[in-house]
Amino acid sequence: MSKNRTLGLIGSIALVAGLFVVLPTIGAEEKKDGKDVYRPLGLFTEVISLVRSQYVEPVEVKPLMAGAFAGMTEAMDPFAEYIPPDKMAAFEAARAAKEKKETVDAGVILAKRLGYPIVVSAIAGSPAAGAGLKSDDLIEKIDDTPARGMAIWEAEARLSGKAGGRVKLLVVREGKPRRRTIEIVRSGWTPLAPSSSRVEGETVVRIPSFVPGTAAALKEALRPLDRTKPVILDLRSNALGDFDEAARAAALFVTAGPLGQLKGKKIDTKSFVAEPGERVHESRLVLLVDSGTAGAAEFFAAAVRRTGADPEKDADVKEKDKEKPGPVRLVGEPTVGMGFTAQVVKLSSGGALKLSVGKIRTASGKALSPRGLEPDDRVFIAPVDEGADQPAVDMILQRGLKVLAEPPTVAKTAA
Repeated sequence: MSKNRTLGLIGSIALVAGLFVVLPTIGAEEKKDGKDVYRPLGLFTEVISLVRSQYVEPVEVKPLMAGAFAGMTEAMDPFAEYIPPDKMAAFEAARAAKEKKETVDAGVILAKRLGYPIVVSAIAGSPAAGAGLKSDDLIEKIDDTPARGMAIWEAEARLSGKAGGRVKLLVVREGKPRRRTIEIVRSGWTPLAPSSSRVEGETVVRIPSFVPGTAAALKEALRPLDRTKPVILDLRSNALGDFDEAARAAALFVTAGPLGQLKGKKIDTKSFVAEPGERVHESRLVLLVDSGTAGAAEFFAAAVRRTGADPEKDADVKEKDKEKPGPVRLVGEPTVGMGFTAQVVKLSSGGALKLSVGKIRTASGKALSPRGLEPDDRVFIAPVDEGADQPAVDMILQRGLKVLAEPPTVAKTAA
């Protein structure tokens, strides 16, 4: 059976295979609502029967099922994964090596798109960023191994290794050349701390991640600044960190009150709140975001957006308007939609599922996954060609500076 035909069959039965996995666990609940959720299982059985009896070549069902499960998880979100039993040992070994810090992380956040690993972000200060890897790069090969169908954890494991080692990537990127080879030299690294600079007379504060200590470092960076003067916060390619740190950082810019919650079916709800007296900046903000802004950075941006309304002081603020943005504008590209927490759940087959078990919701209840944040001012970036005579213009930053120069207006969308 040819590879292409096998891939086609995998795609065609992925959805019904997904139903085969998840429906038995939720069927009882759904039947209470009068829905016969088991009916699609009949279709699944029919498809398998037809494939086995009528397809032109003999078909091994086991690999098709494994591919279908992988397709089902990718259909849920680009970060969910199915780990088959025969790869569990390698998965556990890679996870153990990472926890024990026996390998060096290349500094790449990955997702899955069209069956390929795709770069969400190359973290500032990491070997991957230093080598020139960028958000939205599609990884076609890792060293000489095709990456199509490669799980995220497996791609991450191949990118990690001993310090001094090298890994070569063939990536596909908009612009010319469309395909390019990037070599990453593994080395120890530390995420960059927040920093401030002056651009065309305005203050720009870069926040590269939300790793532990970011809020304290950000507060220190803001200390010498006038709290009544507008600031640009650059969150581009920020996809590393945790929600607790993002909440502590957001509290520096907002009035006291709820920031959001982490909620799920099987986990305890966790609330994030800005306490009185934490705010150190009280003027207009422009937040720069792009297709590499993900996770904790999305939560931070959504929380800061709620500064337009103060429910504690304004009794007339309606519940639905508590997060309506005031002097805060998001400029750039739509964000990733990575506002979730994931767990690895073992299966009786010996394999496992890595899936989202909790989602971050803003104070108004809006989930930040699978869709992220839409900017108030969308910027469309033209592909950059290597070898161009003129350096590329930072269009998002330029638009942010322009927005900051305009009279303050209420943004069009709420977080």
